[in-house]
Amino acid sequence: MKNGVCPKCKSYDILVFESTNDEREKKLADCEKIGLLEKIYTKRFVCCNCGYTERYFEDRDLEKLKKKYKKVRG
Repeated sequence: MKNGVCPKCKSYDILVFESTNDEREKKLADCEKIGLLEKIYTKRFVCCNCGYTERYFEDRDLEKLKKKYKKVRG
């Protein structure tokens, strides 16, 4: 969905929700607590045609997640 196309229904009617510096908005945002005071936020993509939703962390935050969580063993 990052490319603007829904993988489920192929619609181009996609919205993106990004966190801002607005404290009220941050309380409603999807985030992951990394440390005592640090949170990292996601971008959410929503298809306005079928409602399919995806969320992504920024590339710069992926290393922080790798340090905190275990990797799935296959």
